[in-house]
Amino acid sequence: MEIRDSVPVIWNGLHDSNLKPEEADVVVLGLPFDKAVSFRRGAAEAPDRIRLISGHISPTTEDGDSIARLKVLDLGNLSPEGLDQEEYFRKIEDKAAGLFRKSFPTFIGGDHSVSIPLITAAAKIWGDKLGVIHLDAHMDLCGELEGNRLSHGCTHRRVTESRNLPLENICFVGIRSFEQQELDYLEGRGANIFKAAHIYRQGIKQTVESVKQVLKNCEVFYLTLDIDFLDPAYAPGTGTPKPGGFTTRELFTFLRDFSSLRFIGMDVVEVSPPLDHNDITSFAAQRAITEAWSMLLG
Repeated sequence: MEIRDSVPVIWNGLHDSNLKPEEADVVVLGLPFDKAVSFRRGAAEAPDRIRLISGHISPTTEDGDSIARLKVLDLGNLSPEGLDQEEYFRKIEDKAAGLFRKSFPTFIGGDHSVSIPLITAAAKIWGDKLGVIHLDAHMDLCGELEGNRLSHGCTHRRVTESRNLPLENICFVGIRSFEQQELDYLEGRGANIFKAAHIYRQGIKQTVESVKQVLKNCEVFYLTLDIDFLDPAYAPGTGTPKPGGFTTRELFTFLRDFSSLRFIGMDVVEVSPPLDHNDITSFAAQRAITEAWSMLLG
């Protein structure tokens, strides 16, 4: 999707095509790629679907605060057409590197493999001063999945192998699914895993404080939100749903409680409109994005 003035109003009416990236508070980029999934596809359709439903919503938060002052530039989609996965990821990394520091880039996948070049680009800029908050049902620490080393289940394995980002700089929040190869890999390694069942007992506030303590030496933060962080009841439109997850209310509470951190970008991935019902999942993703803009940008 190429964004032109003739398209319907998007992003609460905040998108301004006349802006340059360095003039915008937020830059949006769609990454319509879902060829690295291990189960069901459809996430490539998410950027356009989330945009489509974003236009009719007033530029206000759920608390009634206006975000009308935000300057938003949507660059449309970075198409994978004609490229293999490695070529496409190099293209993503180059594009992301040019957006970080200029604004608050918001990337919409696509499956979770697209976070590999995004976090890699951020880590090359900020190194071990970067902390990553990974909201997900899965660890995504596989060595390979179905023969693909760039699978959506390998995201953080690939990122940490670059040596720009230590494993201890990632907090895995909401986890409730493990592959055996991930458990084998984690043996003898320190990883910051906040399991869904433990969060349920401990509470969100204490969990957030624990994450902040773990990442206390980091100066900037990147948020990657896999929509299957939510329970399937609240996000049915995703390729690998896992029961026992969180409500949208709890997701927004997490975002608000993390808002004191200095975030430099975010992505939302794994929304699959063909698997959705009444756009429940797309609406949740859209709302999470705009709430994050208000909370993380102040």
